[in-house]
Amino acid sequence: MPKTEPIITSLNHVVGQRRAVTVLRTALDAYWHDRSKSDGKEAFPHLLMSGPGGTGKTLLTELIAKELCTECHIELAQNISNIGQMQGLLMMLEPEHILLIDEFHELSETVQVSLYRAIEERKLFLGGNRKPVDLPPFTLIGATTDEYLLTTSMRDRFKILLRLQHYSDDEMLLLISQRAVRLGWEIDQKSVQELAYRSRGVPRLAVRLLDSAKRTASSKSMDRIEPEHVKEMLASEGYDALGFDPIEQSYLSLLKESGGPVRLNVLATHLGLPRQTIEMFERDFIRLGLITKGDKGRALTPKGIEHLADSNA
Repeated sequence: MPKTEPIITSLNHVVGQRRAVTVLRTALDAYWHDRSKSDGKEAFPHLLMSGPGGTGKTLLTELIAKELCTECHIELAQNISNIGQMQGLLMMLEPEHILLIDEFHELSETVQVSLYRAIEERKLFLGGNRKPVDLPPFTLIGATTDEYLLTTSMRDRFKILLRLQHYSDDEMLLLISQRAVRLGWEIDQKSVQELAYRSRGVPRLAVRLLDSAKRTASSKSMDRIEPEHVKEMLASEGYDALGFDPIEQSYLSLLKESGGPVRLNVLATHLGLPRQTIEMFERDFIRLGLITKGDKGRALTPKGIEHLADSNA
């Protein structure tokens, strides 16, 4: 029988995000304490999680649901285009259920406004002379890469704010090692270090690279991931020394070829990607000091030029 990955069921097993986990653990302990003294059933407080993509917002939401022994419904904000769709999602919730809206900042201001009274009064006002619809106690969790893109009024209505960060090198090493153990995969420490370095503090990227390295090892009829498997995987899939994929490398190459600042719309046209997608992955370029952004557009830094030179060497 193939091995299956055990499900993490406790916040104690979460690698990284210590501050966020501490805040969350305190909130959960307080919730259970207050609930034990109350006759009624109240839902866990509404919560906003903000941080870079791939750093654990969905995982933490799933763990909250497990800790609360309740169901979690997940929806992308891009799929909620009007008030009616938002109201439909709220009306399907059972008492104490969780509704996670990912990329929360993509909700229109009109839809955000419609949530105000749903959150504060647990009522839906459907318009006209129709009677308001009572909502059961529920928890709204918003996940966003930029909390300040939300309206101030919406942001202030969340009772708990968790700010997630990129992982440290030591946390990435531990995360990759633990995931390999859970999956029953053997991997040497040098391979772990190589994968961690190219993951840039993003667990989602680390998991993707680890899975790819395992496939490469398996294709060689090997049960242990060795450095040569990692090297072959990185070469065949086109990752550079910092773990950037071919599309991200094309972005940097366009800046180099231009010889000066390039505007976002020009980059989007050349790469054939939406502006929002480019803005997402260029955050790592800025964080790592590879590019700068100004009024005239994006430009490579000396560190970015050096990185391209090393990658093409």
